[in-house]
Amino acid sequence: MNKFKSEINKKIQININYEFKSDDLLLMVFKHPSFILDNTNNYFERLEFLGDRVLGLTIAHFLFKTFYDESEGDLAQRISELVSRKILLEISNKLDFKQYMILLNGDKSSKVINDTILSDTLEALIGAIFIDGGFLKAKHFILSNWKQIVLNYKAPPRDPKSLLQEWAMANSLSMPIYNNYVKKGPDHSPIFSVRVKVKNLGSTSGEGASKKIAEMDAALNLYKKINMKLLQ
Repeated sequence: MNKFKSEINKKIQININYEFKSDDLLLMVFKHPSFILDNTNNYFERLEFLGDRVLGLTIAHFLFKTFYDESEGDLAQRISELVSRKILLEISNKLDFKQYMILLNGDKSSKVINDTILSDTLEALIGAIFIDGGFLKAKHFILSNWKQIVLNYKAPPRDPKSLLQEWAMANSLSMPIYNNYVKKGPDHSPIFSVRVKVKNLGSTSGEGASKKIAEMDAALNLYKKINMKLLQ
C-alpha cells in the first residue's frame, strides 16, 4: 500500500474510532464494485452481506433489552426503520465516507457515488470490523453510531405503507395497489421503481435500492399528496 493510501486509512480509522489490524481489509471496504472496470470485487459484496446480518442482530438485541414492554410488532417497526437505507446514509454522511472514497478511488468516483453506494459501504465496513476484530468490536461500532438514533424514537416509527393503508381503510377506500415494477442499473447497485395507486384517489411512483424501499417511497409520496390536497 502506498503512503498516500496509508494516510487516508489512518484518517478513516480515527474517524470511525476503530483501528484495523489489516489495512488491506479496510481499503477493500472503500473499493465498491462500481469503481472496478471488471466488477470482480465480490469480496465487498460478501462483507456487505455479513455486515447487514451483524447490524440486524446487534440492533435487535439492543431493542429487545431497551424496549422490554413492547410487542414483536412494535420492535419490528423500529428495526425496519433503524436498518433502513435512510439511516445507513445518515451515518455514512456523518462519517464522511464520500470524501474518503473520492480520495482513494480518484475524482472520477464522485460521479458514481450515490446514496446506495454509501449505504452499502457502511454495511461492508461493519462486516470488515467483525472479521478484523470480532463481534464485540463490531457491536461497539454499531451502538456508538446507532444508540442515540434508537433512543430518539420515543414510540415505534410508522412506516409509510402502513400509514397509507390505514388512511385508506379509515376513509372507506380500496387498499393501495403496487405495480409497474422496474429494475434499472447494474446488479451490484440496482435501482427499483414502482407505482402505487388508491382507487378514486390517485397514484404516485417511488424509487429505492430494493422493491421494499421503492414501495415505501411511493407510499410516502402518495401520503404527502393526500395531505397537500387536504390542506388546500
